[in-house]
Amino acid sequence: MNWPVVNQLLQAADDGPVERVLWVHPEGGGCYVIDVRDDSAFPIFRSLRELTEHLEQGALRFLKDDSWLAPLSDAGVPAKHREKRDALWTMIRPLVLDEPAIFEPASRGRAVLRLVLEKQATKQTIYRLLRRYWQRGMIPNALLPDFHRCGAPGRERPPGEVKRGRPAKGGIKGINIDRETRDIFRAAITKYFTENQKIDLRGVYDLVIAEHYSDRMLNDATGRIELVPREHIPQFWQFRYWYEKDNDVFQVDRIRRKPRVYDKDRRALLDTSTSEVVGPASRYQIDATIADVYLVYRLRRTKIVGRPVLYIVVDVFSRMIVGVYVGFEGPSWVGAMMALANAASDKVAYCHQFGIDIEAHDWPCRSLPDVLLGDRGEILGSMINTLSSNFNVQVENAAPYRGDWKGIVEQRFRLIPAKFKAYAPGYIAQDYRARGGTDYRLDATLDIDQFTRIIIHCILYYNNAHLLRDYDKTAAMIADDVPAIPADLWEWGVARRSGKLRVFPEEQVKLSLLPSDDAVVTAQGIRFQGCFYTCPQAIAAHWFERARQRGIWKVRVSYEPRLMDEIYLHEDTGRIRFIPCGLTNRSRAFQGRTLWEIDQIRQEEQLTGSANQPRELAGRLNLTGAIQTVVGEAEAMRPEVTASDRERVAGIRANRQEERRENQAREAFRSDKALPEPPAPDNVVPFTPHPPAEEDYSLPSIADILNRFGEGGDDGRG
Repeated sequence: MNWPVVNQLLQAADDGPVERVLWVHPEGGGCYVIDVRDDSAFPIFRSLRELTEHLEQGALRFLKDDSWLAPLSDAGVPAKHREKRDALWTMIRPLVLDEPAIFEPASRGRAVLRLVLEKQATKQTIYRLLRRYWQRGMIPNALLPDFHRCGAPGRERPPGEVKRGRPAKGGIKGINIDRETRDIFRAAITKYFTENQKIDLRGVYDLVIAEHYSDRMLNDATGRIELVPREHIPQFWQFRYWYEKDNDVFQVDRIRRKPRVYDKDRRALLDTSTSEVVGPASRYQIDATIADVYLVYRLRRTKIVGRPVLYIVVDVFSRMIVGVYVGFEGPSWVGAMMALANAASDKVAYCHQFGIDIEAHDWPCRSLPDVLLGDRGEILGSMINTLSSNFNVQVENAAPYRGDWKGIVEQRFRLIPAKFKAYAPGYIAQDYRARGGTDYRLDATLDIDQFTRIIIHCILYYNNAHLLRDYDKTAAMIADDVPAIPADLWEWGVARRSGKLRVFPEEQVKLSLLPSDDAVVTAQGIRFQGCFYTCPQAIAAHWFERARQRGIWKVRVSYEPRLMDEIYLHEDTGRIRFIPCGLTNRSRAFQGRTLWEIDQIRQEEQLTGSANQPRELAGRLNLTGAIQTVVGEAEAMRPEVTASDRERVAGIRANRQEERRENQAREAFRSDKALPEPPAPDNVVPFTPHPPAEEDYSLPSIADILNRFGEGGDDGRG
């Protein structure tokens, strides 16, 4: 016999009451159920013995059809309904999750009373919401309002003579909107509002009144023809109501703002996390900015190279700066990749590259986070998938123009420059580009390495000495007297919260941060972005022979867009392993090129091929014409044949020898200089006047002559 599970429906025999299982005792003592059809029902406890007897006797049976659990798409739920559902779910969520105490009358009464005292809702409302939640499948959608039961849904009421709605208090009285009026509204929206983002809804309403509900009349005072609105015309709120009802306002807004702008700035964002920060490395925030300092070229310090990009990775729990990148890549995925790689690398070795010696405890961060929050343009899409899959990093994206979602890392961009701007030449002040202001580009003195050293010193100060005055400490932090300094918060959090952090090999992290895509295994090599690659493993596995004989297939690779000499094949064994693949000789022209350069070369080749198409076509046409001319001449020279087909075929060998003798005389290489005439031959009487007729003295072919000299030398004796 099957034991009931949570959310299962039980029905009494003969179409009796239907009860939903709300909670099952873990030791099998029984379960709580509720009648789904009773508007005043409360959860009751059914013992194991009672249920067993009823099921065995057939007094109870399991129901498979549960209409309340039918899939419901949020897209089909009105926004107002969703807002109401979310608000109600937020209110009762702490109650319904308190199982099984919420099913006991005394505990439930106390919990409901707390909400009533907090003035969140009345007692009757809370009980009604709890009952609806339990009866309708124990899902948040059970709290959707039942507005579909009100009025006459889906049925339009025909307009009458008397205006509907409350009477207008002076001004425009309005009219009943019929089908013809709605057609006028829709046409005006399409003509004026959708395609012209400079006009607002009020302006479209004015045009509708001017075109359809106004009369041209002579103004006696001015003598001019003027538009005078009629007495009964639509009101603006009616126009706006039917605009929202008869049009997809979001689609209209998308067209007005242009799809690319709407999709970037106004489309829905669903991939966000509300999970709590447990400790260090629980969540990182990453962001970039253009530093307000002009730098010079390292090798030629008279040249100004502009302002660098500064990437910062911050741990949300401790406010520790865990990663940094200073360079000229970005803001883009490449810059973010460098900063994330730095977050997982050894900071002692990193600082030593710039002549700064530190201890491991000065900057102890070299772990990957559980959650990474950043901008959509940099960590959105397939480029982050490899990192997410290999190291279980959950990615969250902030909404466009919502810097407050990354307030912690945004604040670092204000704190760090505050420490060096007074001393760094080339720093941009507020009067930059103002009339009479200083051109700070000419003050550029620092190069990229020197500026990076300044940033590292600022980070070390911030991590180890800067006091976070507004940091919200927990009770445990206050009890342990933890200073609100990032390094101390990090150390305390590792010991008391996060425990052992997730540290991975630096090389593995760097390769996982590279963007990935599909490549194709062909007979010529692994084809990716127009280049061909190979590796010993693919050769040993006979990939390219197999591709030639059985067909091509796709493999997953990672690549470094800044240098495409190698790609990294993902080993399909379930382990994190990358196999380097080098360029083949077929693609040697792309050695040392970036992905952008390779793409430009391929585009140039395509343009060259396209430009040559007219010349190639003309050549083909001329070739065809020439061939047809020659064939025509041959056809005109074709004599009338009197011999039989057999006779003509039988003479092919002799004809070939005769033609070959004539061609040899014509094709033989001769000097351009005229040769002297040979002497007249003497009258020599042959010793044998009549040689045997069966001997053949015809000239051998050129192939016979070459074969003979090749075998026996120039004298024929070897």
